[in-house]
Amino acid sequence: MSAVRKSLGLLMITLLVGSFVQRAQAADTPDKLKSAIRLIDEYKTPGTEAELSGIYPHPTDPNLYYVLANLRPPYRYGQKPVLPAIYRGSLLTVNREGKVLKATHLADDDFGGMVVTDKHVYVALTTAAEILKLDPETLSVQARFQLPFPAGGLGYDKERNVLIAQLYVEHPNLSVLDAETGAILKTLWSDESAMGLAKIDGDWLCTWASGWDPGSFSELRVIDQDTGHVRERTRLDGVHTSLAPATDGSGNPAFLSLVTVNSSTGETVIRKYQYTGEHNRTPAETSGIAETAKH
Repeated sequence: MSAVRKSLGLLMITLLVGSFVQRAQAADTPDKLKSAIRLIDEYKTPGTEAELSGIYPHPTDPNLYYVLANLRPPYRYGQKPVLPAIYRGSLLTVNREGKVLKATHLADDDFGGMVVTDKHVYVALTTAAEILKLDPETLSVQARFQLPFPAGGLGYDKERNVLIAQLYVEHPNLSVLDAETGAILKTLWSDESAMGLAKIDGDWLCTWASGWDPGSFSELRVIDQDTGHVRERTRLDGVHTSLAPATDGSGNPAFLSLVTVNSSTGETVIRKYQYTGEHNRTPAETSGIAETAKH
């Protein structure tokens, strides 16, 4: 028995040392990633964190954006409705002052993210656990891609023509799907608290949230595209959820993020950040990233 206890003790020491080393390695990268992002704009929203889900910039007007409105907002204790109930289950076109200009009902469901491409609009439904493939002009349903579990975030990789869905129930993972057929090509590791997904300047970006109660925080993470593991991370102000690719006023890579700025009321804004991908940074800025991703 003493030998078993000794072995267990050595195992615990090894695990603790390993955990400490991983935290130390992860702590070496936040400032490097933080220097790659810059807040450049902010938009008002028409609702709270419970009411709103996926976002996407308007393709031609930088003062407009799209946002999905949940059918059954999961309000937390003390939170009050802000978005009129008539908009629930719809895709909204909103201006930078938070005014709804257009609403198109999509489904009697809640949403887990959206993607707009040159050919299609993709919307993830949480209760139905499926992705709707929509016509970009009429928003009519062209196909339904069934998922094994609901998707909490949805991204698109144009170079590979694949969707990346953040599945978060029972077995959290990133599912990589053929954008034309919906076939799951492979699954990658993912953290169950991962939120939005977007490919920006060659990198897969992901938001992560510690929770929703007052005092919660979030991180921006760069995800390894072969394994799903975290390459870099940096802490963000407020709780960031949905992500979408964008550009700044000069056409440089940027992204939008839906941000909870008051966890008590659920108040949200959309922030735009300029982003510099790993391949465009100096060697000093990217040193240690690959090593961190192994852990």
